[in-house]
Amino acid sequence: MIRAVLAVMGMFALLISGSYLWHRLDQPVRVVRVEGAISQPEQQAIRDAVSESLTDGVLSIDLDAVASRILDLSWPREVRVRRLWPDGLLVQVQREPLVAAWGAEAFLTSGGKVVRLAGHHEEALPVLSASLSTPVETMQTYLLLQEQLRPSGLVIHGLEENPLGEWLLTLDNGISVALGNRSLSERLQRFLLLYHRVLAERVPEPARVDARYENGLAVRMGDPAAAPESAPEHQATPAAEPMLAFEKHREQQTIEPSIRNGF
Repeated sequence: MIRAVLAVMGMFALLISGSYLWHRLDQPVRVVRVEGAISQPEQQAIRDAVSESLTDGVLSIDLDAVASRILDLSWPREVRVRRLWPDGLLVQVQREPLVAAWGAEAFLTSGGKVVRLAGHHEEALPVLSASLSTPVETMQTYLLLQEQLRPSGLVIHGLEENPLGEWLLTLDNGISVALGNRSLSERLQRFLLLYHRVLAERVPEPARVDARYENGLAVRMGDPAAAPESAPEHQATPAAEPMLAFEKHREQQTIEPSIRNGF
Protein backbone atom coordinates (compact mmCIF):
# COMPACT_ATOMS: atom_id res chain seq x y z
CA MET A 1 0.00 0.00 0.00
CA ILE A 2 2.72 2.40 0.96
CA ARG A 3 4.63 1.53 -2.22
CA ALA A 4 1.56 2.26 -4.32
CA VAL A 5 1.07 5.63 -2.64
CA LEU A 6 4.73 6.48 -3.17
CA ALA A 7 4.48 5.49 -6.82
CA VAL A 8 1.46 7.72 -7.35
CA MET A 9 3.15 10.61 -5.59
CA GLY A 10 6.27 10.07 -7.74
CA MET A 11 4.25 10.14 -10.95
CA PHE A 12 2.44 13.27 -9.76
CA ALA A 13 5.78 14.92 -8.98
CA LEU A 14 7.08 14.00 -12.44
CA LEU A 15 4.00 15.50 -14.06
CA ILE A 16 4.39 18.72 -12.09
CA SER A 17 8.09 18.99 -12.80
CA GLY A 18 7.53 18.12 -16.48
CA SER A 19 4.85 20.77 -16.81
CA TYR A 20 7.07 23.29 -15.06
CA LEU A 21 9.99 22.42 -17.32
CA TRP A 22 7.79 22.66 -20.43
CA HIS A 23 6.61 26.14 -19.51
CA ARG A 24 10.15 27.19 -18.70
CA LEU A 25 11.42 26.02 -22.09
CA ASP A 26 8.40 27.18 -24.11
CA GLN A 27 9.74 30.71 -24.39
CA PRO A 28 8.20 33.30 -26.73
CA VAL A 29 9.94 33.37 -30.13
CA ARG A 30 12.21 36.39 -30.18
CA VAL A 31 14.65 35.49 -32.99
CA VAL A 32 13.89 34.46 -36.59
CA ARG A 33 16.99 33.61 -38.61
CA VAL A 34 16.53 33.36 -42.37
CA GLU A 35 19.03 31.48 -44.54
CA GLY A 36 19.09 31.25 -48.32
CA ALA A 37 20.23 33.06 -51.46
CA ILE A 38 17.60 35.79 -51.18
CA SER A 39 17.65 39.57 -50.90
CA GLN A 40 17.04 41.68 -47.81
CA PRO A 41 13.49 42.64 -48.88
CA GLU A 42 12.73 38.94 -49.39
CA GLN A 43 14.09 38.11 -45.92
CA GLN A 44 11.88 40.83 -44.46
CA ALA A 45 8.85 39.43 -46.31
CA ILE A 46 9.53 36.06 -44.67
CA ARG A 47 9.85 37.61 -41.21
CA ASP A 48 6.57 39.46 -41.75
CA ALA A 49 4.85 36.20 -42.75
CA VAL A 50 6.31 34.33 -39.77
CA SER A 51 5.37 37.06 -37.30
CA GLU A 52 1.68 36.23 -37.83
CA SER A 53 2.34 32.74 -36.42
CA LEU A 54 4.31 33.78 -33.33
CA THR A 55 1.45 33.60 -30.86
CA ASP A 56 2.80 30.39 -29.27
CA GLY A 57 6.11 29.62 -27.60
CA VAL A 58 9.06 28.00 -29.31
CA LEU A 59 7.89 24.51 -28.23
CA SER A 60 4.20 25.01 -28.94
CA ILE A 61 4.49 26.66 -32.34
CA ASP A 62 3.30 24.64 -35.38
CA LEU A 63 6.33 24.50 -37.69
CA ASP A 64 4.26 23.20 -40.62
CA ALA A 65 1.89 26.16 -40.33
CA VAL A 66 4.84 28.55 -40.34
CA ALA A 67 6.26 26.92 -43.47
CA SER A 68 2.85 27.08 -45.14
CA ARG A 69 2.60 30.83 -44.54
CA ILE A 70 6.01 31.33 -46.14
CA LEU A 71 5.07 29.21 -49.17
CA ASP A 72 2.01 31.45 -49.65
CA LEU A 73 4.43 34.19 -50.75
CA SER A 74 4.54 32.35 -54.15
CA TRP A 75 8.27 32.65 -54.80
CA PRO A 76 9.74 30.14 -52.29
CA ARG A 77 10.15 26.66 -53.83
CA GLU A 78 11.27 24.84 -50.69
CA VAL A 79 10.98 25.91 -47.04
CA ARG A 80 12.37 24.26 -43.91
CA VAL A 81 11.63 25.55 -40.40
CA ARG A 82 13.47 24.35 -37.28
CA ARG A 83 13.52 25.44 -33.67
CA LEU A 84 16.55 27.44 -32.65
CA TRP A 85 17.13 27.19 -28.91
CA PRO A 86 16.36 28.81 -26.62
CA ASP A 87 13.92 31.28 -28.21
CA GLY A 88 14.29 31.29 -31.99
CA LEU A 89 13.37 29.77 -35.33
CA LEU A 90 15.65 28.91 -38.22
CA VAL A 91 14.02 29.34 -41.65
CA GLN A 92 15.84 27.92 -44.67
CA VAL A 93 14.42 29.02 -48.01
CA GLN A 94 15.15 27.99 -51.58
CA ARG A 95 13.67 30.38 -54.12
CA GLU A 96 12.09 29.46 -57.43
CA PRO A 97 14.66 29.98 -60.24
CA LEU A 98 13.67 33.10 -62.17
CA VAL A 99 13.85 32.80 -65.96
CA ALA A 100 12.34 36.09 -67.14
CA ALA A 101 10.78 39.33 -65.97
CA TRP A 102 7.01 39.44 -66.46
CA GLY A 103 6.22 43.04 -67.22
CA ALA A 104 7.59 45.55 -64.74
CA GLU A 105 6.60 44.05 -61.37
CA ALA A 106 6.81 40.25 -61.55
CA PHE A 107 8.91 37.33 -62.79
CA LEU A 108 8.35 33.97 -64.45
CA THR A 109 9.77 30.55 -63.67
CA SER A 110 10.58 28.04 -66.42
CA GLY A 111 7.13 26.54 -65.89
CA GLY A 112 5.39 29.88 -66.39
CA LYS A 113 4.59 30.47 -62.72
CA VAL A 114 4.19 34.16 -61.88
CA VAL A 115 6.40 35.21 -58.96
CA ARG A 116 6.14 38.60 -57.27
CA LEU A 117 9.19 39.85 -55.38
CA ALA A 118 9.09 43.19 -53.63
CA GLY A 119 12.17 45.31 -54.32
CA HIS A 120 13.82 42.62 -56.45
CA HIS A 121 15.68 43.55 -59.65
CA GLU A 122 17.54 41.37 -62.14
CA GLU A 123 18.58 43.36 -65.19
CA ALA A 124 20.10 40.33 -66.94
CA LEU A 125 16.73 38.59 -67.32
CA PRO A 126 14.73 38.90 -70.57
CA VAL A 127 11.47 40.84 -70.31
CA LEU A 128 8.31 39.06 -71.46
CA SER A 129 4.81 40.44 -71.84
CA ALA A 130 1.63 39.23 -73.52
CA SER A 131 -1.78 40.69 -74.24
CA LEU A 132 -3.53 37.41 -75.11
CA SER A 133 -1.33 34.48 -74.10
CA THR A 134 -1.11 33.16 -70.57
CA PRO A 135 2.19 33.26 -68.67
CA VAL A 136 2.62 29.52 -69.33
CA GLU A 137 2.02 29.95 -73.09
CA THR A 138 4.36 32.94 -73.17
CA MET A 139 7.13 31.02 -71.43
CA GLN A 140 6.68 28.10 -73.83
CA THR A 141 7.00 30.47 -76.78
CA TYR A 142 10.12 32.06 -75.29
CA LEU A 143 11.81 28.73 -74.61
CA LEU A 144 11.08 27.41 -78.12
CA LEU A 145 12.40 30.56 -79.79
CA GLN A 146 15.49 30.75 -77.58
CA GLU A 147 16.31 27.11 -78.29
CA GLN A 148 16.11 27.82 -82.02
CA LEU A 149 18.45 30.80 -81.61
CA ARG A 150 20.96 29.01 -79.37
CA PRO A 151 23.20 27.52 -82.14
CA SER A 152 23.70 31.05 -83.52
CA GLY A 153 24.74 32.45 -80.12
CA LEU A 154 21.81 34.90 -80.11
CA VAL A 155 20.01 35.71 -76.86
CA ILE A 156 16.48 37.02 -76.42
CA HIS A 157 16.34 40.33 -74.56
CA GLY A 158 12.58 40.82 -74.84
CA LEU A 159 9.47 39.10 -76.19
CA GLU A 160 6.18 40.97 -76.51
CA GLU A 161 2.74 39.96 -77.76
CA ASN A 162 0.45 42.78 -78.89
CA PRO A 163 -3.39 42.79 -78.72
CA LEU A 164 -3.51 41.21 -82.20
CA GLY A 165 -1.55 38.21 -80.98
CA GLU A 166 1.58 39.21 -82.93
CA TRP A 167 4.98 38.58 -81.39
CA LEU A 168 7.90 41.01 -81.42
CA LEU A 169 11.28 39.52 -80.57
CA THR A 170 14.17 41.71 -79.39
CA LEU A 171 17.72 40.36 -79.25
CA ASP A 172 20.49 41.54 -76.95
CA ASN A 173 22.50 42.77 -79.96
CA GLY A 174 19.95 45.46 -80.86
CA ILE A 175 18.03 43.58 -83.56
CA SER A 176 14.25 43.26 -83.28
CA VAL A 177 12.21 40.77 -85.30
CA ALA A 178 8.46 41.03 -85.95
CA LEU A 179 7.24 37.43 -86.19
CA GLY A 180 3.49 37.91 -86.43
CA ASN A 181 1.02 35.42 -84.99
CA ARG A 182 1.69 32.23 -86.98
CA SER A 183 4.52 30.09 -88.35
CA LEU A 184 6.88 31.58 -85.78
CA SER A 185 9.51 28.87 -86.14
CA GLU A 186 9.61 29.14 -89.94
CA ARG A 187 9.79 32.92 -89.85
CA LEU A 188 12.57 32.87 -87.26
CA GLN A 189 14.53 30.42 -89.41
CA ARG A 190 14.13 32.79 -92.36
CA PHE A 191 15.53 35.59 -90.21
CA LEU A 192 18.51 33.43 -89.22
CA LEU A 193 19.38 32.85 -92.88
CA LEU A 194 19.48 36.60 -93.44
CA TYR A 195 21.33 37.21 -90.18
CA HIS A 196 24.22 34.91 -91.06
CA ARG A 197 24.40 36.23 -94.65
CA VAL A 198 24.12 39.97 -93.99
CA LEU A 199 23.26 41.27 -90.54
CA ALA A 200 25.96 39.58 -88.45
CA GLU A 201 28.60 41.72 -90.17
CA ARG A 202 26.74 44.94 -89.26
CA VAL A 203 26.18 44.26 -85.56
CA PRO A 204 26.03 46.25 -83.26
CA GLU A 205 24.14 48.53 -85.66
CA PRO A 206 20.48 48.16 -84.65
CA ALA A 207 18.01 46.79 -87.14
CA ARG A 208 14.35 45.89 -87.31
CA VAL A 209 13.42 42.83 -89.32
CA ASP A 210 9.85 42.25 -90.43
CA ALA A 211 9.31 38.54 -91.06
CA ARG A 212 5.50 38.67 -91.32
CA TYR A 213 5.49 38.16 -95.08
CA GLU A 214 4.61 35.01 -96.97
CA ASN A 215 7.81 34.61 -98.99
CA GLY A 216 10.35 37.10 -97.74
CA LEU A 217 11.23 39.65 -95.11
CA ALA A 218 12.24 43.26 -94.83
CA VAL A 219 14.98 45.04 -92.92
CA ARG A 220 15.37 48.59 -91.73
CA MET A 221 18.81 49.50 -90.46
CA GLY A 222 19.23 52.17 -87.79
CA ASP A 223 16.69 53.11 -85.13
CA PRO A 224 14.17 50.24 -84.85
CA ALA A 225 11.58 52.67 -83.46
CA ALA A 226 11.37 54.33 -86.86
CA ALA A 227 10.02 51.17 -88.52
CA PRO A 228 6.33 50.73 -89.37
CA GLU A 229 4.27 49.21 -86.60
CA SER A 230 2.40 46.68 -88.75
CA ALA A 231 2.31 45.04 -92.17
CA PRO A 232 -0.31 42.87 -93.87
CA GLU A 233 0.10 39.21 -92.98
CA HIS A 234 -1.10 38.20 -96.45
CA GLN A 235 1.27 40.44 -98.42
CA ALA A 236 3.46 38.19 -100.63
CA THR A 237 6.58 40.36 -100.72
CA PRO A 238 7.98 43.06 -98.47
CA ALA A 239 7.49 46.70 -99.28
CA ALA A 240 10.69 47.97 -100.93
CA GLU A 241 10.73 51.49 -99.57
CA PRO A 242 13.02 52.23 -97.71
CA MET A 243 14.00 48.73 -96.68
CA LEU A 244 16.43 46.05 -97.75
CA ALA A 245 14.47 43.10 -99.12
CA PHE A 246 15.41 39.43 -98.89
CA GLU A 247 13.33 37.11 -101.07
CA LYS A 248 12.89 33.36 -101.13
CA HIS A 249 10.71 31.03 -103.17
CA ARG A 250 7.05 31.07 -102.34
CA GLU A 251 6.35 28.75 -99.44
CA GLN A 252 3.61 26.18 -99.30
CA GLN A 253 0.68 27.17 -97.14
CA THR A 254 1.29 26.31 -93.53
CA ILE A 255 -1.35 24.41 -91.58
CA GLU A 256 -2.10 26.52 -88.55
CA PRO A 257 -1.87 24.81 -85.14
CA SER A 258 -4.65 25.20 -82.63
CA ILE A 259 -2.40 26.69 -79.92
CA ARG A 260 -2.07 30.44 -79.63
CA ASN A 261 1.71 30.74 -79.89
CA GLY A 262 1.76 29.93 -83.61
CA PHE A 263 4.22 27.06 -83.75
